Amino acid sequence: MIKNKRKKIAILAPVGNTIPPQKQGGIEWMVYYLVENFVKKGYKVLLFAPDGTKTSAELIPVGPKSIGKYKILPEYEKARKLRLELSALSNMFAEILKRKEEIGIIFNHTVSGGMFSPLEKILGVPVFHILHLPLFKELADVFEKYNARLISISNNQRKLFPDLNYQSTVYNGINLEKFSFSEKSGDYFIFSGKITPAKNPLGAIKAIKTVKEKLILVGRINDEKYFKTKIKPLLNKNIIYLGEVSFSKMINLYKNAKAFLFPIQWQEPFGLVMIEAMACGTPVIAFKKGSVPEVVVNGKTGFVVNNEEGMINAIKKIDQINRKQCRKHVEEKFSLEKMIDGYEEIYREISKSQAALK
Repeated sequence: MIKNKRKKIAILAPVGNTIPPQKQGGIEWMVYYLVENFVKKGYKVLLFAPDGTKTSAELIPVGPKSIGKYKILPEYEKARKLRLELSALSNMFAEILKRKEEIGIIFNHTVSGGMFSPLEKILGVPVFHILHLPLFKELADVFEKYNARLISISNNQRKLFPDLNYQSTVYNGINLEKFSFSEKSGDYFIFSGKITPAKNPLGAIKAIKTVKEKLILVGRINDEKYFKTKIKPLLNKNIIYLGEVSFSKMINLYKNAKAFLFPIQWQEPFGLVMIEAMACGTPVIAFKKGSVPEVVVNGKTGFVVNNEEGMINAIKKIDQINRKQCRKHVEEKFSLEKMIDGYEEIYREISKSQAALK
């Protein structure tokens, strides 16, 4: 550990939810645990986040509340939510500039596009941008323009733009103490995620209906039209939608499921729900997209398949998977400790060459 901590670690949180989140919010949980563990290790941390955040660090509020707390009425213009987010991020930028003499390093966990890319040149301190969402050309161009330091959360995330300034890949991690293991399962399969075409709950439903099994769906409806036209008509006593549920309820659903179905239709950067399920002993059946092959060991902690037909075949042989191996895999590769070690290693490496951190 660095002996002299005169300069502080600044962590920029997303502004959509408070830290920690009350319901869904994978990025917010990553930020919460990163901050709490850095403080526990003795580092001085500034957390830039919405007011209402609970933290052991020094909180720098960037708005009166998280964007999710605002009620966006129909009569407001469609861009109101985006404008609120930009206002909070502008406040964050201003607060960072106010504190520039205190800051020695910045970890940017916002999903703000390239807004903070010039920060390193402005402040003269290392700024690391964590890629919680997929890259696209316009954003990659901004990162390239400023030679921004990037931290990917899977190696797959780098494929489209391999020549950017990637510093490390740090996989997301979870607090295994909060995920109880079950060697036996119940009588159902589970899907958890936002109800959108990209997450493809419809694919999970079609596969389950074919094999005449039971499916429980959990998650926030992000696409009302998709839910009403594609999902709701298929709900019955064996295809059940629970909406968003509490953390404790989610753990019980995970650990008693035969398998977790993840038929994604996009390049998922990581997929936190996969490691949450495996931590409870529940194998994962997932489409081969994004980070899936890095997270699921095919034939050992679940099955990596190409389509619905592959998912159907995997469901039929799910009993071949040893649930203990699922838990062990997460313990070895995706624990909270491994994630914290990854970020701390970046801090240590930078401290060797940055006088501000000596």
